[in-house]
Amino acid sequence: MNNQLGDTGLEVSKIGLGTVEIGLAYGLGNEGLPSEQDAISLLKTVVEMGITYIDTARGYGLAEERIGKSGIGKNSTVIIGTKFGQFLKQEPSLHGPELEKRVRQDIDESRKNLNQEVLQLAQFHNELEDFADYSEIIEIAEKLKIEQKVLHVGIAVRGEAAALAAIETNFFETIQLAYNIVDQRMAENVLELAHEKNIGIINRSVLLKGALTPARAKLPETLAQLLKNADKAEKIAKSIGINLPTLAIRFVLSSPAVSTALIGTVNANRIESALEAFNAGPLPEDVLEQLRTLAITDPAEIDPAQWPKVD
Repeated sequence: MNNQLGDTGLEVSKIGLGTVEIGLAYGLGNEGLPSEQDAISLLKTVVEMGITYIDTARGYGLAEERIGKSGIGKNSTVIIGTKFGQFLKQEPSLHGPELEKRVRQDIDESRKNLNQEVLQLAQFHNELEDFADYSEIIEIAEKLKIEQKVLHVGIAVRGEAAALAAIETNFFETIQLAYNIVDQRMAENVLELAHEKNIGIINRSVLLKGALTPARAKLPETLAQLLKNADKAEKIAKSIGINLPTLAIRFVLSSPAVSTALIGTVNANRIESALEAFNAGPLPEDVLEQLRTLAITDPAEIDPAQWPKVD
């Protein structure tokens, strides 16, 4: 089940755990933040199930701290990827010594929370589609690598321009991006180029925050195209005898470019279902062709950050 994460030399499971939900109340129909005990139990359980990639971030509330307390990082097969620099979303004008100071604070806090002297994978958390000059971030990250605070450096991006600019630097070893049945914006250019350059691809939004699950019933009717295409996808899933979340996972994993597909959950049963989907293998080409017709290009429909607030 493990494969290489690009050129890093790290081996990761094809299904990874996204941990925002163990640190923040997040997702459609979330039932609030799980207790620390439940979060730690989940982390230990998924590792026992064979999940070796755990994805987190400084911006995920209590997630890093809970991962550190779980002790899973002491398992030599477990790779923990975290993220730094999310503060630039609110403060994009930060430069020079102040930027370096803030990045270092993020990195040192992550090392402390995760109980790791050296972070295995630190990803620049770029949430700005128009932030594409990575020269200062690269300069700071190179220092952190030399100081052995960080082993590998990746990036998490929004939007094609920021992704392509990151790839062209030839610096970032991994790229985390959104790709799913209804959001295929990264498919043609970014996925192919990153794969060609052997950059590890960490795929988030596999289930689009629950839009590709029964939880989409909680979405507002204003997201009409998203709801319509998700319904069409569900009909395709039923036609081949599976459910929509399984179809969504197999769609993503049908791309040879994807190194690991993140499932964000507080429920170990969902990880078990994701593993079953992985074991079922890629989707047939005729099914993939049908699903490619369901791509939506309007960010207002497929970017959860732009959705109307859902109670």
